[in-house]
Amino acid sequence: MSIEQEMTSKEKRSRIDTVYWGGVLLWAGLVFGAENLGYLPQIGEADAWSWAFAGAGIFGLLGSLYRMYSPNLPDSNTWDFIWSGGLTILGLAGFTSLDIGFPLVLLLVGVILLGSVVLRRD
Repeated sequence: MSIEQEMTSKEKRSRIDTVYWGGVLLWAGLVFGAENLGYLPQIGEADAWSWAFAGAGIFGLLGSLYRMYSPNLPDSNTWDFIWSGGLTILGLAGFTSLDIGFPLVLLLVGVILLGSVVLRRD
């Protein structure tokens, strides 16, 4: 890979990260605005943070899957899935009365790390 191609890949990755964070901030603004106006649906014990984390995680997982199958974008790496899955689990744990969010995140990290070694494409 030449330097020009590598810089292009880094620039693409930077643009993807910018789109992700812009989408997450937009989602969080909508969630906290809805909570302040009294429009946020109450499901289980979920609060605005649960909605924000779940949205950020799902947005990240969808983006990582899209990059994985798109030939023109840089591949997502293992950490993209770990962060996205962790945020999703932390967010969705707020919708239940069970306090299993953090243990599930640890299990997710372990499974993804082991899976990335087993399924590694060389």
